[in-house]
Amino acid sequence: MKKGFTLAEVLITLGIIGVVAAMTMPALVGNYKKNVTVNRLKKFYTVMSQATNIAIAKNGPMESWDGFTSASNGKEIQQWFDKYMKPNLKYTKRWIDLDEENGKESLYVTFADGSLMKLTNWAASSADIDEETGADNNHVADNYNGLIHVAFLTDAKAIPPENQKQCINKFSFLFYSPLKKQYGFFPYAYQIKKQEDYNRAYLLNEIKNNPDSQYCAALIMYDGWEIKNDYPFKF
Repeated sequence: MKKGFTLAEVLITLGIIGVVAAMTMPALVGNYKKNVTVNRLKKFYTVMSQATNIAIAKNGPMESWDGFTSASNGKEIQQWFDKYMKPNLKYTKRWIDLDEENGKESLYVTFADGSLMKLTNWAASSADIDEETGADNNHVADNYNGLIHVAFLTDAKAIPPENQKQCINKFSFLFYSPLKKQYGFFPYAYQIKKQEDYNRAYLLNEIKNNPDSQYCAALIMYDGWEIKNDYPFKF
């Protein structure tokens, strides 16, 4: 007589397999998303660093490059990009975007893998004092020849501001390092001005205590382009 499994045994086995799959699938999907994110982030940093270094070799030190007449100036940041970055980058399209809520303009650039960057000049060379608050809308004190913020977006789904999740699909960079007091392309660490503060514990603590922290790219790079288990955000 041939031995076989009963229907009940088969159903129980399938049920166990289903439970195990349900338990492990989120972790597998999360790890896959982390790997995709890290690979794109590292590639973006490498490409932008190379493009920046080539532009410096062609045009001289960045402190002598064109400045801006006003902060968040879409037309001028596009002209800046076309002059310095465009010749050294491969991309599919670029466009100026206006945030109707705050009136600020940025330049979006799309790459072949579907990722994007958003460039915004935070500062300008001459002051624009708000009559009511006395604040300088052009942030001249933070000029650093425009202090250009770069947001790396992992895919087009992150274009709408409401879909942008810092440290998950949005990572921040700058063309200036206050810590090193030099121009180039760096992960955002603008508030860190002392060498002893640029360490893993400090970066991780800042990220944990501030859900909108822009230090995530700096932490991932510090960890050798790896998202470690204590990274505070889940994918």
